[in-house]
Parts: sequence; C-alpha cells; structure tokens
Amino acid sequence: MLVVSDNGVGIPENIDIRHTFSLGFQLVNILVDPIEGSIELVRGTETEFRIIFRENPFL
Repeated sequence: MLVVSDNGVGIPENIDIRHTFSLGFQLVNILVDPIEGSIELVRGTETEFRIIFRENPFL
C-alpha cells in the first residue's frame, strides 16, 4: 500500500476521482489499472490517497 496525504483544502464531495476531467486523476487511474491495484480516497481533516497493490503470490 502506498499512502499520500496532505492537510490542504481537500477534494470536494461531488468529485469522483475515477470519472473526472482532471489530468492528474486520469494519470493515477491509468497507472494503477495495469498493476491490478486500486485507489481509495479518504476525506477528513487530511485528504489521503491509498494505492493498494495486488499481493504477489510468488514473493
């Protein structure tokens, strides 16, 4: 899992990070798909993005 957070203004509730015109969110989704990962957005006092990688059974 990779976690990135900040205590800035936050992301509005009406923004869907999987379906947006934001180039940044589009790039993150494009990069997460091929590695069979997922991305979660946690809104609170801080904005937190969690990128969860698929567990490699060969490690």
